[in-house]
Amino acid sequence: MGAVVRQVRKAHGLTQSQLAGLAGTGVRFVSELERGKPNVALDKVLAVLAVLGLRLQAVEAEP
Repeated sequence: MGAVVRQVRKAHGLTQSQLAGLAGTGVRFVSELERGKPNVALDKVLAVLAVLGLRLQAVEAEP
């Protein structure tokens, strides 16, 4: 997910700081999300994804 967030952020011409401001999060959070930190707050992740026009989708895993 982090790589996608970074790619789309850059495609939108946003810095991490700008994205953080638009999403109501801190720059550190955006940085950690893009690096794939395993423990992140879901509400903040969803806010970042919304700014970028992305969504999180859950699908049933195949057995």
